[in-house]
Amino acid sequence: MGSVRPKREIDSSLCGKGFERTEGGKHIQYFLTGFPRIRTLMSRGAMGETINAKLIGDMARQLSLTKEQFLALIDCTLDESGYLEFLREQGHIT
Repeated sequence: MGSVRPKREIDSSLCGKGFERTEGGKHIQYFLTGFPRIRTLMSRGAMGETINAKLIGDMARQLSLTKEQFLALIDCTLDESGYLEFLREQGHIT
């Protein structure tokens, strides 16, 4: 599938990995539960649309991940506990 993912898949994966979803304005915001500074956003457009490689990269950076790590988070090869451990190791959370 490369580095393009359906919005619905990204939404479902983030919500299943400890992110809280809030809608407002033109974007959906995802905040990591308990760590409001760890967040990303996605356009509120039709959920059937796909997110392109550039936007995947932007979301990855917002979550302190590489594009490959972000895709692993979305594709479930990086789980919530692995992501939290990574954030601790990098000093983003305590």
